[in-house]
Amino acid sequence: MPRSVQVLTLAVGAALLAFAAAATAPFHSPSLAERYQCPEGTTLPVQEYHASWHTPGETGISIACVDAEGAVQTSESETSGFWLLVGMYFLPSLAALMIAASLFVALRRRLAIR
Repeated sequence: MPRSVQVLTLAVGAALLAFAAAATAPFHSPSLAERYQCPEGTTLPVQEYHASWHTPGETGISIACVDAEGAVQTSESETSGFWLLVGMYFLPSLAALMIAASLFVALRRRLAIR
């Protein structure tokens, strides 16, 4: 397989995995997301709910900033905070995956020479 195809395949695969890490960030580390997404004095609970408006028994996940009384709060920077959060997860994840993939290709090539 040509080197350019390998590099492109690894780059696309790493980008997809990094996007998955960024998209699921609020689920596995809500405290980090909370700092950038929610107004002061609110928390970011991740809650599973059961709905019945589409399919009986349907479940979903709710992620919203909630104050001490349980009221949902929004901030003006909600959209920009979301993109900042995605960038904070995406870029390091992409870099780590690209480095790992490059090391794998280099090791595979080195072992094939011997």
